[in-house]
Amino acid sequence: MKTVKLKKKKAKYEMGGSPKKSHYSIVIDEDCILLDGDKVIGVYIKIPQTELLSLRKVALNTKYSETYRTSSLPTKSSVFGSQPRNALRNDYCRLTINTIDEVDNFKRLLKFQDYLCSIYKKYLPNDYNNELKWVNDNVEEDYRFSGTPYTSINVNVNHAIKYHIDKGNVKNSYSNIIIVKNNISGGELVLPDYGVALSQCDGFMAIIKGQEVPHGVMPIKQTSGKDYYRASIVYYTPSLIRKCLPYKEEVKRLQQIKVTRARNRAYN
Repeated sequence: MKTVKLKKKKAKYEMGGSPKKSHYSIVIDEDCILLDGDKVIGVYIKIPQTELLSLRKVALNTKYSETYRTSSLPTKSSVFGSQPRNALRNDYCRLTINTIDEVDNFKRLLKFQDYLCSIYKKYLPNDYNNELKWVNDNVEEDYRFSGTPYTSINVNVNHAIKYHIDKGNVKNSYSNIIIVKNNISGGELVLPDYGVALSQCDGFMAIIKGQEVPHGVMPIKQTSGKDYYRASIVYYTPSLIRKCLPYKEEVKRLQQIKVTRARNRAYN
């Protein structure tokens, strides 16, 4: 595969700000390995149509929750797999509702992992093995996708995410982003420190060092037709999932918390 050697530049941008065309001079639109010196910071590859077909079915058929709007485009998300505790919403580790209600879609996402992991292992074998070992050593079996370093999958539609690093993921892990897209312009993934953007065309997958390399998505626009979407499918493991107890113990813990809260309300 072709290698692209990148060099850091004195880029003028703000974390949390929106990417602009002035932040990059090169758009990468082919299979390649991205290098910073001798270090691989990313792999960019077009996935086979047979694999893409299954992911497109998920993107078009999953039940989304609308989060907000960017200009006139609705922004939606669907989450599969495991989620850590959230004290304000669900104070116990669990499988998401989409995982339970959308069995066929979940099976399609799990099957794609075979291809994703094969690419990860081929080009980043040490990183893959280290991440897999960390998950196996630190995450309860109830929450793991067996034989992979992942526990969770997000399907995000029309998200033009501002500059950030992926703080919430397992330390030293790579971020995996697959794009399914139709009748949408824009949406390039910008790496401002290097002055480059990944085209993020339909069917491209990026495996990048997302905790170290700031990145963001260019604004997106509908081009034509009613059938428009830009779905990014992200496989990852949230670092907080290491704190999860086995599922049955999580349920007991939640019951105890509810009893304690009820007693406190009664006393007050």
